[in-house]
Amino acid sequence: MYLGVIVNPQARKNLAARGDRSAELRRIVGRWGEVHETASVEELRNTVEQLCPRVTHLVSDGGDGALHWLINEVQHCVGDPQRWPAFVPSNGGSVNAVARKAHVRGRPEVILRALTAAAETDQAPPEVHLDTLTLDGETSDGAKFHRLCFGLAAGGVGNRFYDKYYENHTHGRADVVKVIARSFADYVTNKVVPSHAKTPNYATRLFAPTRARVVIDGEELPTRTHRLLHAGAIDLRIGGPFRLFPKASEPGALHFQAGELRPSLIVAQLPVALTSGAIRGRRLCDVNGHEMIIEAEDEPLSPIIDGERFVGIVNLTARPGPRIRIAQVPSSTRS
Repeated sequence: MYLGVIVNPQARKNLAARGDRSAELRRIVGRWGEVHETASVEELRNTVEQLCPRVTHLVSDGGDGALHWLINEVQHCVGDPQRWPAFVPSNGGSVNAVARKAHVRGRPEVILRALTAAAETDQAPPEVHLDTLTLDGETSDGAKFHRLCFGLAAGGVGNRFYDKYYENHTHGRADVVKVIARSFADYVTNKVVPSHAKTPNYATRLFAPTRARVVIDGEELPTRTHRLLHAGAIDLRIGGPFRLFPKASEPGALHFQAGELRPSLIVAQLPVALTSGAIRGRRLCDVNGHEMIIEAEDEPLSPIIDGERFVGIVNLTARPGPRIRIAQVPSSTRS
């Protein structure tokens, strides 16, 4: 085993950390790996090109967004998924849903100590294989767009929810509840006493539809307005018990959601939907599938992909991607 640890010094938690975080991680890793700081995509790409030929495990010192960038740069530099190292999310970000899905527990320092202990005994930790989505599309300036990811909120409620969620600083269960409660309150005010409503507010933003032509497995949806426009390769939990993409809980099953749903039905179903992941509507397509094509209308999409926002996308196609190896922290050293 040989570890590569990627640290983003511009991440909020690292800017707020006392002392030299990279030096602390180097002390933990010792001779069993390398710690590199990458403050830009270019630095990350150069580091991945150097590390991939010699590391067995790549540790992302961050959350889902940091892991997303790392996986995509490995794909860019290496190509063949069979030659990729195992990835290790470290629970160090605002959203750590992939680590939770893979049963990787503990703070980043705990995870690194467990990995170095495994390296010392030459006993590689167990692994889980997670499905991904391949996204291919085009930007408004005609450039090709490509990403690997675990979850996509191309538009609608899921996309706009992230904006409000990230306005908070703690990014936990309480923040999810806060966004829901504020949206409910604004929705009721809009309906009951519209003269007292501020526009725009949480409800008007959250429930604004996204206009797009959507085709799932060759069948075009009848509506061009979508209050749900999502795709997931794995079921995810954010902020504790809140669940997304339940139909992707089994390997090989992609979960697609697209279509129109009245705000009143979203309000009525949202508490249950966030804990079970299930939501229903006559004009809503909520299915397992193999391909979803999204063509933006009126204005380009600004999709949220693994918690990261990308702008100016005019079309996207989501298909099954390669399976990613995620190394798990040995249970005897978790905390």
